[in-house]
Amino acid sequence: MSERERDMENPQLADDAFLAPNADVTGNVTMAARSSVWFSSIVRSNGAPVSLGVGTDIQDNSLVESVPGHPAQLGDYVSLGHGATVRGAMLDDHILIAMHAVVEPGCRIGSGTIIAANATLPANTTVPPNSLVIGTEGRVLRETTEAERERIRLTSSHYMELASQYLARIGRGH
Repeated sequence: MSERERDMENPQLADDAFLAPNADVTGNVTMAARSSVWFSSIVRSNGAPVSLGVGTDIQDNSLVESVPGHPAQLGDYVSLGHGATVRGAMLDDHILIAMHAVVEPGCRIGSGTIIAANATLPANTTVPPNSLVIGTEGRVLRETTEAERERIRLTSSHYMELASQYLARIGRGH
């Protein structure tokens, strides 16, 4: 099967994954248990697979996409804030990509990291674990604190609970 044919495949979603009614998940996409894609967000494969780990949440108006040669792989308990963009990047577990942050293709982000609101991580950047990244050049400011790493865990837990409530009320959405 060619890459193009794989991109046209139907997404593979865990039974308890939540898709908002107007979310768009297209192509060679895998969503693990308790993952969620929220209102007006897009997750799509473009020449490489996309995978969302356990408990990963893609909040409102966000974009996750692969690009040819660069899969988008989001680990477990990753949270993308409203309006965030991740393109063809590899994210470890327990990461927060804050509102309107952008992660460009080829990036690799270590666990326990926060990409601050409105930050841009240039293509092919590697971020070590437990980093706080700020600014338009994706500069590591310092190591994240235990309180900040707890915030990452709480954000993920909150969205898993919210997704469970929406599943019970409105179903998967698609």
